[in-house]
Parts: sequence; C-alpha cells; structure tokens
Amino acid sequence: MFVIDTIGFWNTLVPLAALGLLAVLLPRVLVDRETRSHGKLLHGIALTAAFLVAIGFMISIAVTQMRGFEAVGHFEIDPLGAAWVHLRLSLMTAIVWAPVLGLVWFGQAQGVEARRGQDIAAGDR
Repeated sequence: MFVIDTIGFWNTLVPLAALGLLAVLLPRVLVDRETRSHGKLLHGIALTAAFLVAIGFMISIAVTQMRGFEAVGHFEIDPLGAAWVHLRLSLMTAIVWAPVLGLVWFGQAQGVEARRGQDIAAGDR
C-alpha cells in the first residue's frame, strides 16, 4: 500500500475538474435528447457513472505513475491489490462528480417531464 501525501494542481484539481466536466458532458452524449422515458434516462446516467469510475481508475494510475510510484509495475506484482487501490481512489473522486451528475440527471428528468406534458397537451397520448 502506498500513500499519496500531497494535494496539488496536477494531481488533484485537474483530474477532478476533468471528471466533473465529463459528468456534465457524457449524459448529453449517452442519453437521447428527445426521450420520454425515465428508464432510458436512468440507463444513460448509470452508464455515465460506470464510465466515470473507469476513467477515474485510469487517471489514478496516471497520477500515481506521474508521482514517481511504479503503478504499472505494481499490477505485475500484485494485480488484485493494485486494482483495489486504484478502484478505491477512483470511487473517492465520486465525492466531486456524483453531485454534478445528480444535478444533470435532475435537469434531464425535468426535460423528460416537459416533453411528456407537451405530448399530453397536444393530445398525442
């Protein structure tokens, strides 16, 4: 086990900002803008969350490698231990991107309800 001891611009702010930005942009790509289904919206949000965890995992590897720890070599020595460390670090970033993703989800859910209301008002239902 290793400890990442300092918080800095390149090892903290940039990765968290990138994940926050992806939490805003990915749902716009993965969810149909004209959907009237909360199920499809939920599927897109869950897929976005899975992508963010995977991207956070890769960012964790890159940051620890950049900090001087042989992260790739750690996978050769103890693959499960290394995967657990980076998965845990990736999940810790959810404290930043999860609320952002929640707000995006809420906004898109309002759009779903607005489109449903327009369909009912137009008599399409």
